[in-house]
Amino acid sequence: MRIGLHTTTAQRQGRAYRGKGVHIAARIAAIAEAGEILVSRDTVAARPPGVKLSEPRAVVLRGLSEPLEVLSVVWR
Repeated sequence: MRIGLHTTTAQRQGRAYRGKGVHIAARIAAIAEAGEILVSRDTVAARPPGVKLSEPRAVVLRGLSEPLEVLSVVWR
């Protein structure tokens, strides 16, 4: 299992969601290791109490001109 989370607006078309943010979330999930939950910096701007996160790291995702910071949720 690999999970990628990104917070942004998306357009709903029928039962599907579309937009750049949907693609970013999918690409974040694709670079996660097995059993890892990766979140974008935007998603954890207001860190929920009790949630432990790794140090941020910059990743390069296809389709983005700038690196994106992601953090890993410590859940084990």
